[in-house]
Amino acid sequence: KIFDGFFLSQKQMPNIKTLCRNKKDYDRETKQDIFKINKNTNPGLHPFIKAREYQRALVATKLDKIFAKPFVGALTGHSDAISCFAKSLKSLTNFISGCYDGEVRFWDISTKKTVFNLNAHTGIVKGLTFSYDGLHFASCGSENQANLYRVQDCIDNYKNPEFQPLKKYQSKSHLTGIDHHYGEDKFVTSGQMVQVWSYERSQPLQSFEWGADSVTRARFNPSEQNLIAAVALDRSIALYDLRGGTPIKKNFLMNKSTSVCWNPMEPVMFTVSNEDSNCYTFDMRKLDIAKTIHKDHILAVMDIDYAPTGREFVTGSFDKTVRIFDVNAGKSREVYHGKRMQKIFSVCFSQDNHYVLTGSEDMNIRIWKANASEAMGVITARHERKINYREKLKERFKYNKEIKRISKHRQLPKYLFNAKRKRQIMKNSQFKRDQNVKVNNPDQAKSNRNEKKDKVTAVVD
Repeated sequence: KIFDGFFLSQKQMPNIKTLCRNKKDYDRETKQDIFKINKNTNPGLHPFIKAREYQRALVATKLDKIFAKPFVGALTGHSDAISCFAKSLKSLTNFISGCYDGEVRFWDISTKKTVFNLNAHTGIVKGLTFSYDGLHFASCGSENQANLYRVQDCIDNYKNPEFQPLKKYQSKSHLTGIDHHYGEDKFVTSGQMVQVWSYERSQPLQSFEWGADSVTRARFNPSEQNLIAAVALDRSIALYDLRGGTPIKKNFLMNKSTSVCWNPMEPVMFTVSNEDSNCYTFDMRKLDIAKTIHKDHILAVMDIDYAPTGREFVTGSFDKTVRIFDVNAGKSREVYHGKRMQKIFSVCFSQDNHYVLTGSEDMNIRIWKANASEAMGVITARHERKINYREKLKERFKYNKEIKRISKHRQLPKYLFNAKRKRQIMKNSQFKRDQNVKVNNPDQAKSNRNEKKDKVTAVVD
């Protein structure tokens, strides 16, 4: 065959490919729909894919800072400082709080309103807990009395001035806290001793004593439901087993612990908040060493609560801040504070893992987002895919110097910033002092210390 005077054999014939497009593949279905754009999604074909994704990760990190508005709202109504919290395991909205004047309020978080309020005690409300089925709740006060209420009875009769609890339990010693069993009609109270009560009996089923000092907080294990962890004024953390009726093991820290909480997903792990401004995560099988030390607060940590996922926990402190920690991280990933927020006595995670509630000395209960930049309300599928893509990008580039600096930056109050700076100066000075001793007086130099072991002073079986 001849083209323009040139002879071409059959093998030299050019291959011609035609483009065939279907109008439905790129045309809009409606005027409100977006234009469809065909693009090659194979990342190996783009020469600048890494630089482009880095830029997107940087923008995503900055957008998180721009849209970080963690405060959701406040629940007002109490006339004294908030002392304790309790959340229902069977409801996302049911929540009760107690304060220092003896009042107990039942809240609906979705409407941010009080369902009912009771003058449950004549003194401070020391502890609150929901039953495992969410139908009852119990409270204990400084007058050495524990009360059991049925939720529906309280809703129907709370305006009646003669309304009485379902049952009352009088303790022979003072009470400091209460927690409910996760599968039976039992609850445990802490005080001069650890006492286990049944709904049907006015006297405790079991009592545990180990040492002369008072127990400040006791918690049932959500998985191994016969195990109880307790912290006491003698700086100890003790484990009790209801099946044997005797204590199991006990260790002592350098400072007093204020609260304890079990990990809901790992039955052998629990975390305690301490007055030395740190939190300590322990494996109940190895109480001679802390698994993780969580640092960032500058004053005593007063309360702690795990997220339902078991991956994070929230803490409240005397330094007027709320911090959220990863269970394996030594530093907090988020810190919340407010101009009017005072010392925090109670904290808890919501059952949907999206919100954090805090109770402080200024008589307010505040609701915060667990993720400060998370969008509220219903989101479309396209928006959800976009959020997931940005999260993957931030996870991929989280160790980049610039992205790491932006993501970790937090605006702190002046008093908190100065205190943290002084603490860092003291830490650096101690490190330099130890290094000088190693260089100049190697005989007097101390061996490398394990801080996780040094914090535990003794273990008793």
